[in-house]
Amino acid sequence: MKNPIRIAALTMLILTAGAASAIDLGGMLGAGKDLAKAATISDKDVIEGSRLMMRQMDKEEKVAPAGSKYAKRLAMLTKGLENEDGLKLNFAVYQSPEVNAFATPDGSIRIYTGLMDLMNDDELRGVIGHEIGHTKLGHSASQMKKALLLSAGTKAAGASGNQIGGMVAANEETIKAFGNAQFSQSDETSSDDYGFKFMQKHKYDVRAMESAFRKLAKGESGEGSMMASHPGSNARADRMKAAADKL
Repeated sequence: MKNPIRIAALTMLILTAGAASAIDLGGMLGAGKDLAKAATISDKDVIEGSRLMMRQMDKEEKVAPAGSKYAKRLAMLTKGLENEDGLKLNFAVYQSPEVNAFATPDGSIRIYTGLMDLMNDDELRGVIGHEIGHTKLGHSASQMKKALLLSAGTKAAGASGNQIGGMVAANEETIKAFGNAQFSQSDETSSDDYGFKFMQKHKYDVRAMESAFRKLAKGESGEGSMMASHPGSNARADRMKAAADKL
């Protein structure tokens, strides 16, 4: 894709309607009945649409090959996490200098090489735990549903999951909408908490959550940073530090 997805995996403050400005909604605005149909999209439809969207994205992005140092490192970090907290997960690395990561409702988690270059192993584990939180807590599914509703391709959706999935797989607007979708502050906070508990559960270094945020804070104004438009990582680092201090 010409414009890589910029899902703010560890962002602080997001406007949930932010995706609308990135999409041509002309056809959608005059389709009240079609929009009402699309509003009935089921959780199953959202997951299937997400799965097909990821198939397309993985074709368009530069996925690190299995033998690369990045793929090997991610495989090592995620060993045993294929079925985590009742979720079936799959992982891959996108070869891009972006400091970024994201998760989708079908259990796909993608990490960018820019983020891997910045963080040590336990810091990356903290990011992964945070992303699992977005999926487990339903945040990613909520954003995916919004993306389907905002996408012009959903005008005729609602009849079946196969219809929706097919439109997503062939619809760049849905990918853009999901990529521009932004989580609320409460979503981010609850995913931070989930990530912290994830670190505890697996006996990883919980203080890595704090250090990950400190590193992100240094690049908050940088081009291509996952934190570029969402300040607050130092405050979140302080919060993670306080949680670790209580242990």
